[in-house]
Amino acid sequence: MSAFEFSPAALRRIRTERGIGQRRLARQIGRTHTNVSGYECGRSAPSLPTLAAIADALGVSMDDFKTRADRKEVSV
Repeated sequence: MSAFEFSPAALRRIRTERGIGQRRLARQIGRTHTNVSGYECGRSAPSLPTLAAIADALGVSMDDFKTRADRKEVSV
């Protein structure tokens, strides 16, 4: 079974592609813009219920915010 990790970059990319600011997303999910900023900068990771709310607000699957650990690029 492959491990999954939350991808802060994926959250930022999806949010910006949809033209939604951090404050607007925060209001939609019942969090502060500081929380959203923390998720995007990798200072913290959202709980599963919060991740579900983010996915719902942005119209994507929770899996879109996860990175397969076994697919990470390795620098040689």
